[in-house]
Amino acid sequence: MMKKKQKKQGTSLAEKILKILEKNPKTAEEIKKELKDRLGCTAKLTDIRVNLLYLLRRERIQREKDGAGKYKYFI
Repeated sequence: MMKKKQKKQGTSLAEKILKILEKNPKTAEEIKKELKDRLGCTAKLTDIRVNLLYLLRRERIQREKDGAGKYKYFI
């Protein structure tokens, strides 16, 4: 009988976002661009926003509104 291959588990999107936020506060759109440029990770904007809320509710990150009414997220 053949055994199933176990899938190697990579880093979660939330962990990748935390790496991006180490330097400066960023908006969700800036995080998406930085993920693609720096880590080569493509993610939908909705997925990024869901993970930002996940991190915010668990008090791993904070946010504040900028002058344009957009939220900037930071550690």
